[in-house]
Amino acid sequence: MKKTILTVLCCFISLSARADVNHYFSTIKQDPNALDAFLKAMPKGGELHYHLAGGAYPEVMLGLAATKPYCLNTATYSVTSGKNCTATGLATNDALYERYLQAWSLKNFIATTENNAEDHFFAAFYKFNPIVSDHSAELLANVLKRADSQHEQYMEIQVTPDNARSASFATLLKDKKTNAEKLSTLQKSKAFNDNVQRTATNGRNILTQAHALLGCDKNPQALGCGVTVRFQYYILRQLPPDAVFAMAVNAFAVTEASPDFVGINLVQQEDVPAALKPYKQQMQMLDFLHQHYSTVHISLHAGELSPTSVAPEDLQFHIHDAITVGHAERIGHGVDIAYEDNAEALVKMMAQQNIAVEVNLTSNDWLLNVKGAAHPLHYYLHHQVPVVLSTDDEGILRTDLTREYARGVMEQNLDYPQLKRITRNTIKYSFLPPDEKARLQQQLDEKLKQFEAKYVG
Repeated sequence: MKKTILTVLCCFISLSARADVNHYFSTIKQDPNALDAFLKAMPKGGELHYHLAGGAYPEVMLGLAATKPYCLNTATYSVTSGKNCTATGLATNDALYERYLQAWSLKNFIATTENNAEDHFFAAFYKFNPIVSDHSAELLANVLKRADSQHEQYMEIQVTPDNARSASFATLLKDKKTNAEKLSTLQKSKAFNDNVQRTATNGRNILTQAHALLGCDKNPQALGCGVTVRFQYYILRQLPPDAVFAMAVNAFAVTEASPDFVGINLVQQEDVPAALKPYKQQMQMLDFLHQHYSTVHISLHAGELSPTSVAPEDLQFHIHDAITVGHAERIGHGVDIAYEDNAEALVKMMAQQNIAVEVNLTSNDWLLNVKGAAHPLHYYLHHQVPVVLSTDDEGILRTDLTREYARGVMEQNLDYPQLKRITRNTIKYSFLPPDEKARLQQQLDEKLKQFEAKYVG
């Protein structure tokens, strides 16, 4: 009898906490300042769709550029390594500094007939890529501090710690006709296997160096040290087929071998011919490699398309094929879901199979001009498809996870229970091992209880 009373009491207290936080949330959801303060303090689990190369703000990268001899091309606003160059002059030239910020991000961006936001966004990576290659640990440390300051627990970050050197092994495959021959050739290559090991070692070094920069050994409570990190190795989908295959094998092999890597992904602009034409072939590659590396998790950028960016035929199958052929366990973006063939059946399958969608509201607005009621977030929620919110490339897009949550509230009318479910999904649908996932889920639930308790009474 006592146990029953205690159980009912505990349930009543829990419901009361949720009701009180819901009441407070309802009073501030249209007040941007109060909402931002609330959401920044809210435990948010983490991010499952995050590119390290686009995660750091350009201000951070320009600061790093001043520490090594980089050549600045003031015509293209790109940077290259060079012995007789210096970027220190940017610190005293406000106008030039501002132009670099705008070239490396969407700060103050205004579209023209020659330059739209999507093209500007993707071009930025090529401008600052040498800094990413040279300073991955510093950038990761900066990203972790920003995540920790917003009460995130976990980040799944997309990287290529070998600087995509794996693509160069396409030269070994030019005379090979089948995927089986290509896989066998790469697996027998000492140089390729050395690259797999190099990828794993470099990934471990980036993590170790980032934690050293944060001072985690001496002070585990230091900002950034409390965020758990795992990597996804990304494949460049716009490369020639053999280069994509070589990168994919490297991705699967390192993820199978290294505990620092938990999955693989396909990246780059999806709505250009170099990505559209080989799409089905690439899904078949992943299907083949999944049979040989069946324990490796797969998340795929798919459906990052809009009716204005591609022909109708290209909207009909990308998400479906990513799941049914490419074995994607999560979908990145998934914006064109309503235009897929048999969309209703597809979302029902996603719900049944727990295929989560990584929603990037700011990214979809800037790059695809899809926002508000046109965004499929509520379509997914209505069909019980699990979703998470993420930033995609917070530095280039000049956002952060708090602002993505705020955008979900202000523009998509999400309520607190939905936000809570979304933040729990970031751990539930992560690619972490079960024991670590359970530990982080328990920690998140406890933090949410403590957070909600502030609004009781």
